[in-house]
Amino acid sequence: MRRRLWLLLCALGVLGTAACGAGGSKANAAAKSKVVKSSAAAATGEASKAEEKESESSAAKTAATEPAAPASTAESTAETAEATLSIIQTGDYLCFQSSLYTYGEFQRDMAALQKNAGAALRVDEIGQTVDGNRLYDFRVGNPAAERHLLVFGGIHAREYITAQLVMRQLVQLLSDQSTNGSYENIAVRELLSNTEIHFIPMANPDGIGISQLGLEGLRTEAVRETVRQIAAKDGKALTESYLRQWKSNANGVDLNRNFDALWESYNDHLGHASADHYKGTAPECELESKALADLTRQFQFDATLSYHTQGEVIYWNFGQEGELKNMSLLLANRVSELTGYRLDGNFQALDTAGYKDWAISKLGIPSLTIEAGHGGNPVDPAQMDAIWRENRDVVPMTLKLLKEGQLRRVR
Repeated sequence: MRRRLWLLLCALGVLGTAACGAGGSKANAAAKSKVVKSSAAAATGEASKAEEKESESSAAKTAATEPAAPASTAESTAETAEATLSIIQTGDYLCFQSSLYTYGEFQRDMAALQKNAGAALRVDEIGQTVDGNRLYDFRVGNPAAERHLLVFGGIHAREYITAQLVMRQLVQLLSDQSTNGSYENIAVRELLSNTEIHFIPMANPDGIGISQLGLEGLRTEAVRETVRQIAAKDGKALTESYLRQWKSNANGVDLNRNFDALWESYNDHLGHASADHYKGTAPECELESKALADLTRQFQFDATLSYHTQGEVIYWNFGQEGELKNMSLLLANRVSELTGYRLDGNFQALDTAGYKDWAISKLGIPSLTIEAGHGGNPVDPAQMDAIWRENRDVVPMTLKLLKEGQLRRVR
């Protein structure tokens, strides 16, 4: 009798979905894999502060403690990933809709992707910022791969359009995989058969929050007070224009001047925390830069792509020679052909201590810094579609070069 009453209440909608689901199968509760669990209730549009905090708290921590599958299981692992991959429609995701793309929108896209991609997507938490935001590494392809590629954006706060671009690249790759798409007559699934690609769309979420939303983009009062103190050191008022031009993380460190590539000789002309240019107290002194460096050391990437704005230019050189120089220039030329961006190899005229500089000089990885868009920063959101058209094929093109053996880390 009690069972019949419960079923009747469920059918009438009196009981909530969660209550009705609790009386059925418990199969969903058994799925614990190497992914971050997130709430599937993803709203569209700009989230309120409460919604973003709820989304943040519902995003569970990574379970990336399991070792990678041995090479002998690579084929079965790839087959399992394909079997769980639903058809992914790019237009369903906020990175293809938003004019700002906040951290909250990014998290809701992550939740939707995890639900639809299944085992084809692995999401690891690689760090947590001083303001409580999480840094995520999205992994697509064969987890037992011999080759690894890194693509990241959003390391400079006011260049946040690159976070949206990299997220689009991730969604597009999964969409192509789900529909058996191809690049230059090679199936995307084949391009991923012996390569794993790592996407970090938002490498500096605290700074992005500041640039997009000012102090309201921060979660904690302690971090807001830090920003106030940084403004005082800069001799600036906390105006909208000052915060909008924020480039650093919430500690006032320019994360792309915080790597061990002539860091000691780089003169930031500041010596104090700032909205821009301060290199920090030591290489990798910041949580975000250390997370990127640790990930790079862990996977020994065969190529890396760092997205910035603006100028429509590709920086590829850091004084490397021989095979490493040739591979870096090959990759730069191919990206230039796709995007129309010019090449700049005059590294002596540029600031040092960037991620690309460190990956080339310390680890022998062919690496590019790609500056998308034009005009001032932040780049006008109206440029997003053009930037997307220019960069849509950069990832599959790079995967093809890796498959052909034309890119690799020089050991």
